[in-house]
Amino acid sequence: MKGYLDAKELESYKKEDLQELAKQLGVDAEGTKKEIATRCAAVEVDIPDESELTEEDKRAAEEAAAEAAAKAEEEEAATELVKVKAQRRFLDKELNQIKDTGDEYAVSRERAAVLEEAGVAAVIEE
Repeated sequence: MKGYLDAKELESYKKEDLQELAKQLGVDAEGTKKEIATRCAAVEVDIPDESELTEEDKRAAEEAAAEAAAKAEEEEAATELVKVKAQRRFLDKELNQIKDTGDEYAVSRERAAVLEEAGVAAVIEE
């Protein structure tokens, strides 16, 4: 069965991976990720019918989907923000700002844990 790759999905790939795919498909591998993805998506490729997949291929696809879901869940959890309150004056090197005692601001859960461990801020809202 013939078909086309999804340009939006290709744009989520690393540039090096896109360039390798472009070379395999015989298209120009130079330019931005978007340009390379567009060129790759324009090439008609063989898409295996699900009935043509071997058990090993199906297992590999399931594992890849599970890994992608776990990674997306992990990234989503890392992007959740919590509110912290400065316990004393300090330089927040990540934000490159001086925070005074009592200042409240939002940071990621990971950053809040680092600030709490350093004793410079406490989580006030989750």
